[in-house]
Amino acid sequence: MKRTMYLIVWKAIQTKDSVWAEMYERLIPIKCSYNESTHRYTGRGRVIGRIAGQIISVIFTLLKQDQETLSKLPPGVEPPGPVLYDAQLHRQHRAGQYRSQTSGKKPSTFIQLPLP
Repeated sequence: MKRTMYLIVWKAIQTKDSVWAEMYERLIPIKCSYNESTHRYTGRGRVIGRIAGQIISVIFTLLKQDQETLSKLPPGVEPPGPVLYDAQLHRQHRAGQYRSQTSGKKPSTFIQLPLP
């Protein structure tokens, strides 16, 4: 799984105009040390690991949303298509403009504890 995620991140950071490539370029000077003799940044694996963790979080969130949507459907109803990654929505969320549809709602199962 590690190797697969490494290849996914490597492909994502090589894609032009990718959110992940922009993040990689922004994090390299922050997280890595600069080697004067080779004129390169060293320790780029940390940045790749960070991006891999964020991609895993996105995958988990999308799968969780799909599972919640499918669990609410009555039997015999055609399920909607899967939720896909949207770069514009991601940029809005990072800028603080996007609020999820579930924010502010109470959880589906609310447990009331007895008062002392």
